[in-house]
Amino acid sequence: MFVAEKGNGSYLNNQRMRVSARSKLKDCIIFTGGPRQNSKDKELSFVEYKKFSSLVQTPIRKMGSASLDMAYVAAGRCDGFWQRNLNYWDYAAGIIIIKEAGGFVTDFKGNNEYIKNETILATNSKINEEMIKVLKH
Repeated sequence: MFVAEKGNGSYLNNQRMRVSARSKLKDCIIFTGGPRQNSKDKELSFVEYKKFSSLVQTPIRKMGSASLDMAYVAAGRCDGFWQRNLNYWDYAAGIIIIKEAGGFVTDFKGNNEYIKNETILATNSKINEEMIKVLKH
């Protein structure tokens, strides 16, 4: 069970979690979700996927649950997660879990406007800037 409380850390089955320490995107495992069938930015999501898989050649996994993907970043099971066009309730729990484990949560521009911009990027903090650069490329 993943649990987090502001100011008290993130835990998995009563064991403290910390994000991974990997500092080079090429050495990381990244998670994402796919676009919905009727997504207005469906093609853009595919372009982003292609950027990560061809420019960085990093392994990408698609599990299907944004909050679980973010919890895996917090636990160090993967190093980053990005996705667009999610509802806030899809990732709200993941925000506190990531932050309390020492990670970053931003939009694709590195700002805290992920709700407004409908883009979420969760990382181990060391690869945050590199992931932003890939998404902007």
